Amino acid sequence: MWLLDTNIIIKFNKLKLRPFKEGLTFTTIFSLIEFPIASKYDEISVIYPSYIHYEQGFKNALLLRKKGIPIPTIDILIGTITVEKNLILVSDDSHFEYLQEVEPRLKILNSEVYTKTIKGAL
Repeated sequence: MWLLDTNIIIKFNKLKLRPFKEGLTFTTIFSLIEFPIASKYDEISVIYPSYIHYEQGFKNALLLRKKGIPIPTIDILIGTITVEKNLILVSDDSHFEYLQEVEPRLKILNSEVYTKTIKGAL
């Protein structure tokens, strides 16, 4: 199961592609706020953060800052939600590689690998 970052949804929207599978494809409310057009994709389920996501996100932010590599707050939360929900993050954003340094459970695919993977699942 995959969690799509905003940049991926924007990319597929521009390309007029819809490589999503209902029940297997997720995004966060943050991505819908950043790109409201994403709400048209009924096959993408939306995850809302819980208290646990904010708590763990704060811990991850502290660890990143301690290493001298702070990243945007929304990326920390998206990555944290991905881990806590045991999903695979689909993103072309390099910020998430920094998050992996403090949260090695974060699994990431880029858009190219995702597209190949999802074609096999559809």
